[in-house]
Amino acid sequence: MTRNLSITNRLYTRLFSRSDGWIGIEIGCHSIHFAQVRKRENRLQLSAIWSLEHPLNKLPESNKSNSRIDETFGWVTREEMFNSGLARTLETENLSSLFLGSQCATTLTDGMIAYRELELPSAIPSEADAMVRSEIAIETDLDMEELVTNCWELPQCDRRTGTFSYGAVSIKKSEASQIASSLLRAGFECQTMDALPCAIARSTAMVVTDPDISTLAIDLGYHHATLTLVKAGRPVLSRELRGLGVVALLDQIADAFELSRSDAQTLLFRPSSQSVCDGPNTLAFSNPIHQQLSSFFQVLASEIDKTIQFVNRAYRSATTYQLLLMGTGSRIANLELSLEERTGLPARLWRIDLSDSLFADQPSSVYAIAAGLSTLAWEQK
Repeated sequence: MTRNLSITNRLYTRLFSRSDGWIGIEIGCHSIHFAQVRKRENRLQLSAIWSLEHPLNKLPESNKSNSRIDETFGWVTREEMFNSGLARTLETENLSSLFLGSQCATTLTDGMIAYRELELPSAIPSEADAMVRSEIAIETDLDMEELVTNCWELPQCDRRTGTFSYGAVSIKKSEASQIASSLLRAGFECQTMDALPCAIARSTAMVVTDPDISTLAIDLGYHHATLTLVKAGRPVLSRELRGLGVVALLDQIADAFELSRSDAQTLLFRPSSQSVCDGPNTLAFSNPIHQQLSSFFQVLASEIDKTIQFVNRAYRSATTYQLLLMGTGSRIANLELSLEERTGLPARLWRIDLSDSLFADQPSSVYAIAAGLSTLAWEQK
């Protein structure tokens, strides 16, 4: 699947002065999503989007065992990803010509760029950074010199208690180097590597501008869902729900109707008013997979409720007001209404500048994380 601006729009963008963000690149185990955001008259707009599937991971025709699939990682194993797999995927098309510039920011959705929330006894940045590095080194059994880390105070930090809440990201230096090298081979100069919850927070800040409003952003990926409570553009709390991703739903549908994963995916992402194939064996979207969808929505809503209950107890200043939906699974028909009914909270799909019809026929919520990464260009200035 590919998405990008028309040639006319790309030429128009080059001819007129605008502030363009970096190229945001969300690297998943099934697909890689690209997005670039531009700032025009203090308004953010998507200027280009693109998607690639890893050549190694075409959906298997059977949802049964497949030696290429490592359930702890995704469609492409970590070994394949770093055995030139990422570079080969990026080099399949001349992607750098589709965007303005070559500078990029990236995240990997498998947790390789790890995010943690820590309670520390110091508010001095240098001391906090040393403590974070020490904690992560002990937890991962790595030498501190093998790690790249960064940390910051979280919004819920209460200095009166004598302990301080920090968010922290980390990645092994060797893995960061391999990622940057793969991107460079494809023409992208990596400026920043971000953890997924931080990228989710940045994409949320693009559409929720009130710093006093707390939003539970939900990224529905292929292998897991990530729930991130965001306030003032920063993650307050993040939970990774392994096994609660699109692939689990695909397998339920495939098993129930003896379909391949590919056919199950076609059925799942059809608009609710459409059906698959013609004739006596036609499957109407709303009827056959209602049971599978209902079960999936109920489990997801239950996890949302658990998260909100914890937040209400632990962070009274971060009461959740709304749900923001993004990622591959945000394409599921009626997702917003289903979660609203089950949680009692307003839910909406991620989208910037609703008046902009440039991507009106595109599922722009799929590119939310890549778009959030694109905005890092302005944070660095």
